Amino acid sequence: MGRLGTKGIPDTVPAAAVEINSARVRTWTFAATAALGWALFTLTVLHLVSSFDPFTDPVSRYAFTDSGKGMLEASLLSFAVGVVAVRGALLASGLRLGRTATILFFAAALGLAAAALFPATFTSDIAPVSGLIHQYASLVAFLAVPGVALCVLDQLRDTDESSRGTRRLLVWFTSAAIGLLILFGTSYLAGKMALEASSLSSLPALIGSLPEAALQRLVFVVDFALLATLLTLANRTVNSRAVRG
Repeated sequence: MGRLGTKGIPDTVPAAAVEINSARVRTWTFAATAALGWALFTLTVLHLVSSFDPFTDPVSRYAFTDSGKGMLEASLLSFAVGVVAVRGALLASGLRLGRTATILFFAAALGLAAAALFPATFTSDIAPVSGLIHQYASLVAFLAVPGVALCVLDQLRDTDESSRGTRRLLVWFTSAAIGLLILFGTSYLAGKMALEASSLSSLPALIGSLPEAALQRLVFVVDFALLATLLTLANRTVNSRAVRG
């Protein structure tokens, strides 16, 4: 996998090309900001108008709320569009995304779209297959976003001084995303184990008592922050190229 800095970005780039790339980054940044902003806004409003409890009810249950019906699906689809737009901004800035990063970007977008189109099984009229698709699609999306960040970080080992602050921020959010995913997954599995076997030791029950729904929302928030940091990186990279040019 290639690296950035002197190896990944040419030291001398034609001024016209830099200007074109800068315009493309601004366009992709606007699209990503609009899509991610709308997704976050819609999700926030949905939590405000719904009667569900954000500490006990998973996000997928909000598809069945009486108030704000359809807002969860709209939020997830907008989130998917934002993920694709972030990839466009990174590419336009001159950052080299390998095959793994590209696959993860589209896996995250498709996972979010599938989670929106196939609701989880909370009522008898929803087929169990739809619930399974929703569950695994959400898992793919949750895993893919920090995976993308890890791929980008691998490219930033030789980055210049102007992007080191963004790289440190990206490291922090990536670590937080992975840690929260592990905690969320452990809580989810422990809760299932405690329900299926009441004779188990108190440890699974203790872990299962963690606020699973709240952890899920924290994963969402950190993923938004990760994508926003990637957008910042794209803009700083293209600005750095403009200065060198």
